[in-house]
Amino acid sequence: MKADSSKQNLGDPNRLSFIKLLPNILTIISLCCGMTAIKYALEFHWGNAVMAIIFSACFDALDGATARLLKATSRFGAELDSLADSVNFGIIPSLIIYIWLKETTSSSFDSYYLGWTWVACTLFTSCCILRLARFNIMDKSINENLASDYFVGVPTPAGAGLLLLPIVAKLLGERFAIEFITEDIFFVITITIWIVIISLLMISNIATISFKKFRFKIHKKGATLILISIMLLITTLLKEFWITIFAVQILYLITIPVFGIMRKIRG
Repeated sequence: MKADSSKQNLGDPNRLSFIKLLPNILTIISLCCGMTAIKYALEFHWGNAVMAIIFSACFDALDGATARLLKATSRFGAELDSLADSVNFGIIPSLIIYIWLKETTSSSFDSYYLGWTWVACTLFTSCCILRLARFNIMDKSINENLASDYFVGVPTPAGAGLLLLPIVAKLLGERFAIEFITEDIFFVITITIWIVIISLLMISNIATISFKKFRFKIHKKGATLILISIMLLITTLLKEFWITIFAVQILYLITIPVFGIMRKIRG
């Protein structure tokens, strides 16, 4: 009887192992990082704000990978991840870039022009949520096929990263004593146009590179070179964090047209 009772407990549908909850825990951690980014933005700590978004993106990548690895995917997890993404990569980056621009330009001109920046930020958030909604209603088999080769449009974490690129550029400028002319209406207009471009890229049908299901076959002789390259990347990241982040953002930006051209050539 005791053995039968233990088997019933193990098969209880109301019980869930901690391992199965791990992907959702990572999603919540990602959300906490995103919320912390707002705190740093309100305190004008721009480097910390961007870093919090980067950590949020890392945990966002881990939750999906962990769910697939542990075979712990669920409808609840998918919905939680989508809602967290809309906050972390849609709402919060828009607030950060707007607060940054408002603080950077100070009171050199009236709020009329910044009002248009807010319109662009609202567009970015809307496009992010529209993209997530479009992805959610897609047939599962279609999503798997797309993920194996490419993304349709810029993914929301990458979109958030590109949106915050001007902040990273200014942080680098301060690092190398390069002065940005922020007390100029053209600076605000440029940032506003940039926000609109990234917004449209997220909901576009442009094919962008995906690393989700890449399978690399490494020759034994090249394994050492790969390990050394990874070591150098991590060392550079630790030594010159913002240079590395800026370089990654620029490289990703370059891959958008290059990847599209390569796909057209291949037919």
